[in-house]
Order: sequence, then structure tokens, then C-alpha cells
Amino acid sequence: MALALAGLAQAQVPKDRGAVKLVVGFPAGGSADVLARILADKLKDELGVPVVVDNRAGAGGQIAADYVRGLPGDGLTILLGTTHMMVMAPLTTKTVRYQATRDFKAVARIASFYESIAVPFNSPANSVAQWLELARKDPKHASYGVPAPGSLPQFIGYQLGTVSKTPLLSVPYRGSAPVTQDLVGGQLAAGVLPIADMVQYHGTRVKILAVNGTRRADQLPNVPTFKELGFPQFDQLEWTGLFVPASTSAATVQQLQAATAKAIGFKDVREALQKMGTEPDFGPGEALEKRIVDDIAVWGPVVKASGFSAE
Repeated sequence: MALALAGLAQAQVPKDRGAVKLVVGFPAGGSADVLARILADKLKDELGVPVVVDNRAGAGGQIAADYVRGLPGDGLTILLGTTHMMVMAPLTTKTVRYQATRDFKAVARIASFYESIAVPFNSPANSVAQWLELARKDPKHASYGVPAPGSLPQFIGYQLGTVSKTPLLSVPYRGSAPVTQDLVGGQLAAGVLPIADMVQYHGTRVKILAVNGTRRADQLPNVPTFKELGFPQFDQLEWTGLFVPASTSAATVQQLQAATAKAIGFKDVREALQKMGTEPDFGPGEALEKRIVDDIAVWGPVVKASGFSAE
């Protein structure tokens, strides 16, 4: 069936109007851009047309999302969307003009990734419980760096502080790289950020104390999940998916979905994603749309309770 649909994709995607654009809301060279280029290389073969990556960085992906939502639903423009772009930004930023379930159709989930909580290697804390105890006793241990204001890591930290009755303080940065740098250098008491940024330093420059999700990360088999530690609030991973404008026909969405499923299934693609600290995790667009609704239901009350505003 998938092969048949992939064949339909070749017949349906217009071949006389240039390349398909895969729009990425983050700079060239970053993890989202690398993921997009890996995927684009396979999609061009499945769709029978060139697929080029179009970087439209800024505002945590909002610029890219706003650009794509206003385009015709002709199958020639695809958005690489993330949990932050489609769930957290609309919840935390009043200037966001799009809504994921109104302005887009989900093509497919392509990957999921773990968030971690980590401390410098010389920290006296060797577990989440020990870090929280230090934070209760001394405010200098209570701060945690996050990749962006209003990002999911910020609210993971907020929720952890709330349920453990610990006064934690988020320190927003502009990207994961500077958080990692300060954490490795010992300038931060802790950090909440993707494991892709932390794995290479674990056990030498930092200590990863826990990850989210329902099972341990393959790259960190000795690191417990929050759920194992008694915090079931963090059992969902962040995700990356493909989206098209809401006016796109169901047939075109289905055809793009079939091509994406085949692309994600290639062994070299899966290995490349795993090396990036990302889990290849294909899922149909309908399931991703439901997941967005569920994520908003989970994190909307947390954002509201925190009093956070980007303005």
C-alpha cells in the first residue's frame, strides 16, 4: 500500500513548477536544518522532483510557520514543524498569528527527542532528588538554563519545581549551544535541554540526572526517566513533523505522507537521526494532529499557572 501511495505521490506532485520547498524555521547548520536536509535527500527520490531546504530563521520558528500558512496548498511547500513552533509558541506568545490545527494539515511525525536535566560534573548532586534538596537549601543551586524563553524545557523546570515544592528559577538563553557552554563550564547550577546537546559530555563534563519519556533513552541506558523517579508529568517526548497549508487536499497530504514514511524507513536515515540524538519516529498526520491537541491540553494550564508572557 505504501509503495502504491508513493507512486501516486510521483504522479500528483507538480513536476513542471520547480522544486518542492522544505521550509525550516531555524538557521543552516543547526539540528533542525540537518534533519531537513537528510529528509529532503530521500524525498526527492520518492516524489520525483527536487526538494530544497529553505531556511527562514527567526522567532523560534514563527517566521517560517507564518510564511507557509499563507501559501497555496499545492504540495510544493512543506514546513518542518516542532513542538515549540506548533504548541508552545501559540501558548506563550501573544503575537503568534497561526494555530496549528486551524492553519495547517499535518503530513506526518518524523522524529521525537528527549529532554534532559543535567548539572555540571563537579556538582554535589548525583540525582534529581539531591539537586532539588540543594536548591531548597541554597538559591544558587536553584537556577536552570533553558534554550529559549517560553520553551518546553522552561515549563518542565517550572512543573518540576511546582510538584516538588522547590523554588526553581529558569534562565532563558538564545539556543541550546550557549546553555551547554555555560553548563559544561560550571556557570549554571543545572540545565534542561535536549539530550543531543548533552550526551557527548555526560560522565566527563556534566551529569545527566534524568530524561523525559516512558522509557530510557538508548544513548543513556543508565539514566532514569522522570517517570521512574515519581514524576509522571513528563512522559511525552518532544517531536518534529511535516506540515502543509490547511488548503492542501487530503489526497496530496496522503501522498506526501507515504513518501515521508518510506524516507524515514531507510536504514541510513534512521542511523543518521540516532547519531544526532533524535529518535526516528514516523507517525501519520492524523495522529500528530491529535497529539497537538493533547499537548495543548497538557501544557496550556501549566503556562497559565506560571504567569509567563513573552511580551
